[in-house]
Amino acid sequence: MNRFFNVDVLLRLFESMHIGIIFVDPDGIVRYCNIPAGMMKNIRKEVLVNRSLYDCHSEEIHSRIRDIIKTIKEEKVTEWKKINIHSEPDLENLVSPMFTSEGEFLGMVMVSLDVAGKRELADRIRKSDKELSVLLKVSHTLNSSLNLNDVLFKILLLAVEVISFKTGTIFLLDEETENLVPMATTDCLLGEAPAETIDCASSESIIAFAVKSGTMISLQRGKPGFERIVKRPEINALFILPLKDQDKCLGALVVECEEWDVFGPEEQKLLYAFANHAAIAIKNAQLFARTQKMAFIDGLTGLYNRQYFDQILNQVVTQLKRKDMYLSIIMVDVNDLKFINDFFGHVIGDQIIKAASHVLQHSVRDTDTVCRYGGDELVILLPNTTKEEAHIIYKRILENVIKWNEEKNDNNDISLSLSIGTATAFGRDGLSDILTRADQSMYEDKRRYKMGIRDQTPIDRAKKQYYSSS
Repeated sequence: MNRFFNVDVLLRLFESMHIGIIFVDPDGIVRYCNIPAGMMKNIRKEVLVNRSLYDCHSEEIHSRIRDIIKTIKEEKVTEWKKINIHSEPDLENLVSPMFTSEGEFLGMVMVSLDVAGKRELADRIRKSDKELSVLLKVSHTLNSSLNLNDVLFKILLLAVEVISFKTGTIFLLDEETENLVPMATTDCLLGEAPAETIDCASSESIIAFAVKSGTMISLQRGKPGFERIVKRPEINALFILPLKDQDKCLGALVVECEEWDVFGPEEQKLLYAFANHAAIAIKNAQLFARTQKMAFIDGLTGLYNRQYFDQILNQVVTQLKRKDMYLSIIMVDVNDLKFINDFFGHVIGDQIIKAASHVLQHSVRDTDTVCRYGGDELVILLPNTTKEEAHIIYKRILENVIKWNEEKNDNNDISLSLSIGTATAFGRDGLSDILTRADQSMYEDKRRYKMGIRDQTPIDRAKKQYYSSS
């Protein structure tokens, strides 16, 4: 029986019986509060401890408790007094002072019993109502947009309503590279360094494990693997929420919290439902993005098509009209493509077109856009690029054509040859006819190419005859 005199054992027993226990020191400061008491008073125990009793009870209740304690202190008698409170008809509250053997006042113990069970039921109803409200809002908000970046940002904002956290990051799985890429993060708003890309095949990454297994993971400071992910000293809890659409995992939401105990069973259940809505919204946005991209992509070369070029050119032209900036355009024509198609077949002709697109893509900068303008014509949009800078890219294209013919061309009878024309505009100057000037420059280069054909080989003689008869 001695074990029942252990205070911790008694407190756990009271908690299992849903008996609320609050201890207040002589100055009216709450020094202990168990979970049932916090639930009954609608205040989390972590918030209540070390604060005044006023934060737990109304002035009316506190005044009654104070009067009772004053009477008992004067009599120095330890006995339980029942307090009936109109605002808490479902609770039975008992208070008792505590004295030392010498009569010194140590504080007060308050016990609360949910005699009708209404408080717990009301709390469950309130939680369910909140969960339903959040999920309805999530469903409506996430389905209101098909822009992936917009959807990811909304997921982060709505996740805060589900569970309070310090920072959050959404990783999405890149199926081609099999990497988890950070696509949206609150760190950008906080000015922190963005998260790093994670190899999904890594055996050391807990985030990769969560995505591969589709398992929710909750970690607290001190647990294995916590420090690998969390670098901030104020963070004490981590939650990894896989974003699954049916059996396919699209990525994960990783949130970091300052509080230790925030991922209980109820929170996890709500987060699981939230993740399902988020994954569906992400999948829809990804499908929409792929569909849009396919509408702007040339099927043979993988370059952007004429429709996309016209759209982006209009955007750049609008910017140039507002501010003085340079714009250069390079028009490219694949020489002899019709001749190659007629004499060697369209399969070989397609290979030459793809070779030309490969050369151009490896000759430009990240800010430049390469498009297939027509059957044998390609175009490069060079924003904020002077005539001299465009000429550097022009020379790089010629160098890469020579390199391709020497290293990658498997057909000795055919060589890759390009006619190239450039044009530059500054602000509004030369903007209206920049395409026409680039096209004229390109055709002048093509004219020089045809004039330079020598009948040194059978292929050259066939070309010369082909052009003279066409």
